[in-house]
Amino acid sequence: MSADIAQATTGGASRHAIEHHYDIGRDFYRLWLDARMVYSCALWTDDLDEDLEGAQLAKLAWHATAARADGAARVLDIGCGWGAMLGYLVEARGVAHVTGLTLSADQASAVPLSEQVEVRLEDWRDHEPSHPYDAIISIGAFEHFARDDLSRSERRSVYRGFFERCAGWLAGEGRLSLQTIAYEDFERGTTPTSSFFTEEIFPESGLPQLSDIIEAAEGWFRLVGFRSDPTHYEQTLRLWQRRLESRQAEACQLAGPETYRRYLRYLRLSRAMFQRRTCTLYRLVLERRPAPLLLSMGGP
Repeated sequence: MSADIAQATTGGASRHAIEHHYDIGRDFYRLWLDARMVYSCALWTDDLDEDLEGAQLAKLAWHATAARADGAARVLDIGCGWGAMLGYLVEARGVAHVTGLTLSADQASAVPLSEQVEVRLEDWRDHEPSHPYDAIISIGAFEHFARDDLSRSERRSVYRGFFERCAGWLAGEGRLSLQTIAYEDFERGTTPTSSFFTEEIFPESGLPQLSDIIEAAEGWFRLVGFRSDPTHYEQTLRLWQRRLESRQAEACQLAGPETYRRYLRYLRLSRAMFQRRTCTLYRLVLERRPAPLLLSMGGP
């Protein structure tokens, strides 16, 4: 195990912190997410309309294509949520076997398992696959990998550990398709808004900056595709907020008035942060560098 991986073991959100947010009950989330229960920024291929279902399906398709997952033998989904991508890969893209990782017991229990679909209640730091993967997809999990109180060098060390692990799991020049929220122009930890997110919404988590990702990945991956879609997250949050507000009575009954108010505030503040470009949304396609270069840089 390299020094980067060893340091990465203490850098991110614990299972308890993940369950604080995701395990309040899937029926609550079902009120305001799309039918597939996709809890991450959607992707619009044309105008930013109100078709959340279509935009979430387009997002799944984009990442599957970016990772070159069509007909693959084995694909890994890091931060698999309630299983939307896992099901899509098997049903629509002909993937023979998919493995999903999550730290949420509720999410893990929601995914229908089969000979083709496996879900592990497991941190990426502990993952030890039996065989290499042809592709890796990770959507909306990177934000939980490094705590907000870490120094920049510590965060980058955690991220390097993640990319080193992914490179070691991939066969040949396999791809990692990564989606994450990131800071665009913001001094972390200095406002009541940031403390609200780190204390009440996403404890033990923190957002990267683009330079963090690129610097951490470059030893093991080359960047072959990139999108910056802050307006897509503005629209996603707008639609989520509208759906939640329209189901207020049910939401309060399921999760309680305090939780309803907290999530409404979270959606409103998040949208404001994207509108002001405090935050942005990156979709990156990373291709594993050839093995000789990995060896020369201390990778697997």
